[in-house]
Amino acid sequence: MNNYHRIKKILFLILAIAAGIVIYRALPMLAIATGYAAKQVCTCTFSEDRQQPEIEKNQLYFSILGQVTNTIDHQAQSVTSSFLGLYPKIAEYRPGIGCVLLYGADDYDVQFPKSNAGSVRDSLFEKVQVTQGLDLDQLNKAVSHAFDADKQLVDKRTTAVLVIHKDTLIAEQYAPPFGPNTVQLGWSMTKSLMNTYAGLLVAQGKMKITYDHLFAEWDGDDRKHITITDLLHMNAGLSWDENYAGISDATNMLYRSEDVSAIARSKPLEHPIGSYWYYSSGTTNLLSRYFRNVINNDHLYWTMLKDSLFDVIGMHSAFIETDETGTFIGSSYGYATPRDWARFGLLYLHQGIWNGKRLLPEGWVTFSTTPAEGSNGQYGAQFWLNQNGVQFPDAPHDTYNADGFQGQFVFIIPSRDVVIVRMGTGKDGFNVNQFLKEILDALPQK
Repeated sequence: MNNYHRIKKILFLILAIAAGIVIYRALPMLAIATGYAAKQVCTCTFSEDRQQPEIEKNQLYFSILGQVTNTIDHQAQSVTSSFLGLYPKIAEYRPGIGCVLLYGADDYDVQFPKSNAGSVRDSLFEKVQVTQGLDLDQLNKAVSHAFDADKQLVDKRTTAVLVIHKDTLIAEQYAPPFGPNTVQLGWSMTKSLMNTYAGLLVAQGKMKITYDHLFAEWDGDDRKHITITDLLHMNAGLSWDENYAGISDATNMLYRSEDVSAIARSKPLEHPIGSYWYYSSGTTNLLSRYFRNVINNDHLYWTMLKDSLFDVIGMHSAFIETDETGTFIGSSYGYATPRDWARFGLLYLHQGIWNGKRLLPEGWVTFSTTPAEGSNGQYGAQFWLNQNGVQFPDAPHDTYNADGFQGQFVFIIPSRDVVIVRMGTGKDGFNVNQFLKEILDALPQK
């Protein structure tokens, strides 16, 4: 009997140690989860005017996010998220810029300029119209097929679809509570906005894509040879772990660092510069930080996209959230209404020209859609490409797109004169290639 109790105690001790190891390893992931939840609930509440039960149901439905407790302080316009009281994270709303994730006390007290961001009457998309040769029945079926039954967000999780053909809105549908005036997170579609930021800087003579010696801490080694082009193409050769299933460079950057460029700036070279391609959100945030440095005026840095892009093409709802230091999180946190995301696509469809005015340098769209070295034809400069036909076999090879990780897409297809926008809160049950095929089958050949 004594041996039995002794063995029982040993087994209990082993199990306790094992459980402790599991919990210890899981603890850092809790900080990721609470940071993610705080950001999501904050922006959905204060920028999108959505209600907490719906936000938690449709945005925090995966991983351990459903176990996170979110407390909204409407007076302070902030959200505190925690897991059983552990790892509390606070996101604070700031008008015109969205929500900022704080790390303890706000060490920077960044004062953002006032913005008139918001919805305005949009004559470009005032009503759905029919273009010549369009199979309207097929188009309506294709768009409806993109949504879940009764537009419940359970499988396909599509929240919005817009189709712009020959500069004409030919289809537009939403799943409640989303509508034409609801800003929606683009996730990595924000990277394509940062491509535009780079183009604007080049057009205004503030930067060249051949610039190197980008950061002072790189001057002592070969990283000094990395150029803006290398960062845009994501073949800078820096060590990076773009894994969202656990603790990684990417998740630490977004949810455990008050400076989103710091981790990437600290990374050593792991591959030859300019030839090895690896998808890295860190490189986009390096661009964002460099843009801030080269402009050397925070007010101009924060307002440049608004003044030179958003207001010019009518993307009045658009904004990009920042880290605590005030640097745009260019990898991930851009918001706009689906109509405004469509406007963004139209700018590229028209080679960077809007209403006869050139906003982006001549040749910029060609540069942006030329495959990066080592990308196998899949990636240009912060845009995804379909030149090898692997990603979307039923779409033309000149298709290119901004792409967010939950199935947010702005497709630009010059050969069919079309921009297609799909927004959502997930994509696991959504067949993107089939979606494109069904819509394109309804359009006339150009």
